[in-house]
Amino acid sequence: MKTFNIKHILCFLMITGTLSSCTKNFEELNTDGTKISTIDNATLEYIFSAAQYRGTFGPNTTNAGATPFQRFANRYSDAQAQYFSNTSQSAESDRNVMVGNWLNDGWTHFYSNANAQLSVVMEQTKDGGALQDPIKYAIAKVWKVFMFMPVTDNWGAIPYTQAGNGSTEVLYDSQEDIYKDFFKLLKEANATLSAYSGTTRYFEKGDLIYGGDVKKWTKFCNSLWLRAAMRVSKKAPDLARQQAEAAIAAAGGMITTNADNALMKTSLTTPHLTASISNFSEFRMSAAMESVLKGYNDPRLQKFFDPTSTGAYKGIRNGLSQVQIGIAQNNVANNSNINSSFGFANRGVTPYTIFTASETLFLLAEAKLNNWTAGTGTAQSYYQQGIDASMAQWGVTDPTIINTYKSGTSTPAALGDIYNTPAMAGSPVAFGSTEAVQREQIGTQKWLALYPYGLEAWAEVRRTGFPRLYPRLNSDNTDAPANDPGSVKRLTYPPIEASANAGGLASGLSKLGGPDKVTTRLWWNP
Repeated sequence: MKTFNIKHILCFLMITGTLSSCTKNFEELNTDGTKISTIDNATLEYIFSAAQYRGTFGPNTTNAGATPFQRFANRYSDAQAQYFSNTSQSAESDRNVMVGNWLNDGWTHFYSNANAQLSVVMEQTKDGGALQDPIKYAIAKVWKVFMFMPVTDNWGAIPYTQAGNGSTEVLYDSQEDIYKDFFKLLKEANATLSAYSGTTRYFEKGDLIYGGDVKKWTKFCNSLWLRAAMRVSKKAPDLARQQAEAAIAAAGGMITTNADNALMKTSLTTPHLTASISNFSEFRMSAAMESVLKGYNDPRLQKFFDPTSTGAYKGIRNGLSQVQIGIAQNNVANNSNINSSFGFANRGVTPYTIFTASETLFLLAEAKLNNWTAGTGTAQSYYQQGIDASMAQWGVTDPTIINTYKSGTSTPAALGDIYNTPAMAGSPVAFGSTEAVQREQIGTQKWLALYPYGLEAWAEVRRTGFPRLYPRLNSDNTDAPANDPGSVKRLTYPPIEASANAGGLASGLSKLGGPDKVTTRLWWNP
């Protein structure tokens, strides 16, 4: 595995205004947190800041160029979730191509930055650590689960137990074992956090999400626990039910109101992760988003995207060939960019969404359909509350508009584009009378509510099969035909692992459950 240089952390602190200088003399360290030199609590707080920002694939620099988030999350998860389409001639990933350098970028950034930084925090705050603190350690456990979940959900078996231990060869863990450890960590974290009755804030200066509010971290812990439980529900239904019911009943409650949403503060030095997407001006609204948002007359359309110069809201099919990219109708000027609130000019204003009340409520709705013990609500009431929460989150507050939307009987719309694209298959918003329709509605509304967080949205699309996305126009990956919108089940391992961690990669392949191809299903996606 890649070594980690502590000067990367300290340079980050300098950039964020917490240190005054950054020298070239810091000792290079492996990701092993046990070998870090003595630090104080103030420095630890900002190492945690770095772990939070980098844990979302936030960049190491503040420029407007390509970032790990843009190359990895946006070009893959966002495209596979069909939030955006890409109009660049180099956008091979939108045609299902696994581009080695982009995969390398996401992988190495995560392990040599986010995981390395969090390893330091956990080593320092654990029982017997130099800065022992059970509350901080519990918060770090929650963040570990959050940031590792999309990594295993993209690749499957990954370095986990041994990640950060300083070894030159790091073995992989199976996804099943990783998720079981997620449940263990979240249960432990809840026991510590929910028992706290004081008012002291932990990581107050370094926590970019809650400013050290322990009660809100407890709710985040429990909602994340429910997310993890639902993820494994098709593969391990008994385990999923056990863990979901434990999360729902756990002390401290969950994120069920927008006041408790987990939102990461941004600044000019820790910019919103979509800033580079908008600045590049090559990503546009997908055809899937256009079909659903227009068909439902969804008031969030103008919150999600900007109109074109003619005032229209237009999307593009995913998987454009290089020839199709050159057609005028597919030009960036004729199709909708991501809303300017996420743009480069607002990179330090709009917070980055980590977890919201709407997601919790849709998870509760699905739990009810599964006949799990999930509070006093019904599947319908949780579903409608989820829509309410998402609308409020996006600034839609007119009750008449919201109620009209929730009772709507329209379905996704045809595009009227040059490809004669039909309406995307889908049910109306008004809660259906059959379980099959209800599951589709919950999945579709969650997909809308998760926007623009494609890392989670793509995982849910793979798990639920909803919404029923368009086929791609083209695929340059022979393993993933264009006519199957769900053919990509995972990302292939980054090429760098074959040379930097060959033994570890071999262990991962043995636990993957199939060849290193995009069509190999993850453990939780049988």
